[in-house]
Amino acid sequence: MIAPMEKLLVAAPKGLARELLRALQEAGVVHLETLRVEELAEYRLSPEEVAELRAWEGVLAGSEHTLSLLGEEPEPVRPFPDGLEAAKRALNPLQTQAEALLKERQGLEEDLEQARLFSEVFSHLARMAHGLDESPLVRVLGFLLSEKELPRVEGALKAALDDRFLLASEALGGRLAVVVVVHRKDLEAARLALSRQGIAELKIPKYAELSLTRVSKALQGTLEKAPQELSEVREALLKLRKEAAPTLKALWTRAKDEVARLKALQELAAGRFGFAFLGYLPQKEKARVEEALARFKDRLVYAFEPVDEHHEADRVPVALDNPPWVRPFELLISFLNTPKYGTYDPSRVVALFFPFWFGMIVGDIGYALIFALVGRWLSGFVRRGEPLVIDLFGLRLKPPVLQNITQLLRWMVFWSVVWGVVYGEFFGTLFEHLGVFGTPEHPGLIPILIHRINTAATANLLILTSVGFGVLLVFYGLALRAWLALRHHHMKHFWEGVGYLGGLVGLLALAYAYLGRVSAPWVNGLMLGGFGLFLLSVLASRIWLMIPELPTQAGHILSYIRIYAVGASGAVLAGLLTDAGFALAQKLGLFGLVLGILVAGLLHLLVLVLTTLGHMLQPIRLLWVEFFTKFGFYEESGRPYRPFRSVREGA
Repeated sequence: MIAPMEKLLVAAPKGLARELLRALQEAGVVHLETLRVEELAEYRLSPEEVAELRAWEGVLAGSEHTLSLLGEEPEPVRPFPDGLEAAKRALNPLQTQAEALLKERQGLEEDLEQARLFSEVFSHLARMAHGLDESPLVRVLGFLLSEKELPRVEGALKAALDDRFLLASEALGGRLAVVVVVHRKDLEAARLALSRQGIAELKIPKYAELSLTRVSKALQGTLEKAPQELSEVREALLKLRKEAAPTLKALWTRAKDEVARLKALQELAAGRFGFAFLGYLPQKEKARVEEALARFKDRLVYAFEPVDEHHEADRVPVALDNPPWVRPFELLISFLNTPKYGTYDPSRVVALFFPFWFGMIVGDIGYALIFALVGRWLSGFVRRGEPLVIDLFGLRLKPPVLQNITQLLRWMVFWSVVWGVVYGEFFGTLFEHLGVFGTPEHPGLIPILIHRINTAATANLLILTSVGFGVLLVFYGLALRAWLALRHHHMKHFWEGVGYLGGLVGLLALAYAYLGRVSAPWVNGLMLGGFGLFLLSVLASRIWLMIPELPTQAGHILSYIRIYAVGASGAVLAGLLTDAGFALAQKLGLFGLVLGILVAGLLHLLVLVLTTLGHMLQPIRLLWVEFFTKFGFYEESGRPYRPFRSVREGA
């Protein structure tokens, strides 16, 4: 449900602003609103406050950057206890040391990778040079070429130098190692001739001025020494991470709160000597705010006022107040839209029907166990406080989000097991083959209540059940639309909701009379009364599009058949996979048993991976589209409640 909210108005001397904001930040329940009135100007930060804000922003950015360098995530902890100057003194050496170690590690890794790539090549070229590369009279150039490039090199050198060069080549790893010896006076001419052919000398920028022999020795030295040096640097980084991370997190926490308080000052309205601010808070948190304001006794004045949901709903922030079992399902609503204040929060409907329908679609105990294992795996990240990173999709899920997902999975697993028992399904027909579940034709220990795979016997029941959910949710959504419209005196939408309800009653009565061949007076009365109410509502609302839209509303009811259709198709497929495994076992004996288990297991896993997303999307689509649109969820957006609080309270 949407929590009832109140307004808070506060006026106080200007010197009390930061102290008051600190108290409200600790209380953590007031949503600060930008206050702009003709009588008061906006609060402007003094030069000292601007400098302090920039300094704390520097501490915030520096601590976050240093934590990132050390492979740590910023997280709220006990804040750094000392002032700004002490915070800077604590941060600077840690940041400098981390940057220096990281730069050293990066350099060593690059040198080591370079040495691994080129050590063999330069060693081979140095051997081919036979010490001529150390002579002061000649210069030796090294190349790694293809066989097609060698004639071009030789032709270019001959054209430029006649016979004043030596060239040697040897095979090396599918290519040619080539050395060219020229007089030192002909070096530039040789390089120019080769560059015109698009052929570059093999060089490492770091060793550009060294001979082939010295480059070879340098690379070999890197191979020998760099691993140990790299290990030492990595150990130093790990040590720094352990020692510095608590301080850096404390600095980040303190800086985050200080920056938030200084920026919050700009939301206030201020005169020469005083200031005022406006905030919103849930009614149930009123005592907490009064306790925070009581510290200032007679130094300020404040007042609480009830909000007017009819005229102020656009400005009032929305806080959801649901029981613990519903809160995880708010995740499925929050990224779509925030309901407007004074309207309807559909969280409980989602919490009731989404996992129930998912279980009705999946309806397999074996598949439920796999989902339970996934939930257990995700719970491990929550316990360790680690985010789940999926690089393929650029996805990073933090522990609080994972906690909600695991709770969602628990309900989904529960209903999948319940419906699995009702349907008698464990990886399709596995438990039927083993005699655990049974039908009158094939008795077992536990009778199957609804044999979903036997579509001829159970299709009508499950289809009617699915359509029944459609009638319930569509009618409830339209009734909500009429009730909310009447509550806010929007009579046009009231008649729209009432009209669609009447029209659907008429259509359902017509369908019942036609399909059931019933001509009872009460059915005819419902049909005529429903259509009459629909036409009356069209005239009252003047929404003429209601007439062509009425079949669409009926179609939304029929859309709920997908609960049965998607689930039954998956169940039939799962049964076929298990039956195929048993067929292999019966024909091929022990080998067939092993092969059947492997084949059926792999196919079940593949089908589960390919269909799970669809099994989740079908029930949530029925809620997002067929239900949410009925009461106008997407027509008006609310403002999320974002209380001014310490970063520790928001974690």
